[in-house]
Amino acid sequence: MSTAPQPAPLPERPMPVPTRESQAYWDGLRDGKLMLQHCASCGKVRHYPRPVCPHCFSMESEFKAAPLTGKVHTWTVCHHPFNFFFKAQSPFIVALVDMDAGVRINAPLRGIAEGDLEIGQRVTLAFEPITKDITLPYFT
Repeated sequence: MSTAPQPAPLPERPMPVPTRESQAYWDGLRDGKLMLQHCASCGKVRHYPRPVCPHCFSMESEFKAAPLTGKVHTWTVCHHPFNFFFKAQSPFIVALVDMDAGVRINAPLRGIAEGDLEIGQRVTLAFEPITKDITLPYFT
């Protein structure tokens, strides 16, 4: 009696793990908002969320909704993704965007071909629900 070989399991998508400092950011994405951390002492905005302000070292902060628009700073085309989950989507573009709120964010860029991209091109942050708790950003 022979058994047919089983197909290899599909690789799992890597998922972020929200922390106490980043939970408001992830909740905002789930609600269709870009929530950025602002220092309660010096007022500077920061991204990625973290416990200490890199400018004045205050540990007090608050999250505020930010505009979803920005300009392309640079991009890369991923032909050999770091994780096997993304291999089926290759090649894909990841953009680093200077957000109008004053921070840089990197995320996948969709709907624009590489040949049509330019430094300084306006893009908008969009949201892809992955699970009931996690929504990931991308640019259009």
